[in-house]
Amino acid sequence: MSRRRWPSHPSLALKLLFLLRIYRGAALATLLGVLVCPQISCLIPQDINASTPGPHGNVPVFLSESFPDYLLPPTLSLTRQGSVDAAMTPPCHCELQFDQLKLEENPDIALEVRWYVDYDPSVPTSTPFKRKDKIDATFNDPTQTTRVVPTYKFDADGAGIVTSGIHIVEVVVAEVGGFNDTSPTLPFRGMNEGFTSAVYRFAVNVIVEQVLGQCPRTLPSHVVCQ
Repeated sequence: MSRRRWPSHPSLALKLLFLLRIYRGAALATLLGVLVCPQISCLIPQDINASTPGPHGNVPVFLSESFPDYLLPPTLSLTRQGSVDAAMTPPCHCELQFDQLKLEENPDIALEVRWYVDYDPSVPTSTPFKRKDKIDATFNDPTQTTRVVPTYKFDADGAGIVTSGIHIVEVVVAEVGGFNDTSPTLPFRGMNEGFTSAVYRFAVNVIVEQVLGQCPRTLPSHVVCQ
């Protein structure tokens, strides 16, 4: 079954409309699916169709129903730092922890995972991935089709975020060798011929200004002191 989720924040909806203008035709079908959102209040679009056979085995698909509950809200929140955090020795701040994300793919296929923040092919500085991981293949158990994505810690400073507001964090997974870094339309995340990626998006409301007290200590928010 195919399910779509849509955005619930005005500035997020505007970003998605901008993405619609950029990603047309086949690129749009691959990256965003079909976006028809008659209202500003809607959920972020996700393409979570059932896994289907592809030229290099099954096309990977995220198992969103198995994601942790704290990663399922339409908009996640990251409060970077509180006044109490700043006064600690060493000073502390919060980041978001994206963990326990699962997807379905043949166990004998090695996968590459890439994370992007506010990816926009028209802005070259936004296109390089923020993190890359490899999920090794497994050859001793053909039933191990559920793969776990390595944890990604989203830090506003590390991502170069200096303004508060909605930011889009995306995880893209494809077979090793599938990414085309020199793609003229989607640099660093386009696919080589015959490969298909799985994409999942998170909307994050980032507050970079210091607030009173402490930043939240409940997942997915995680405190770091250094």
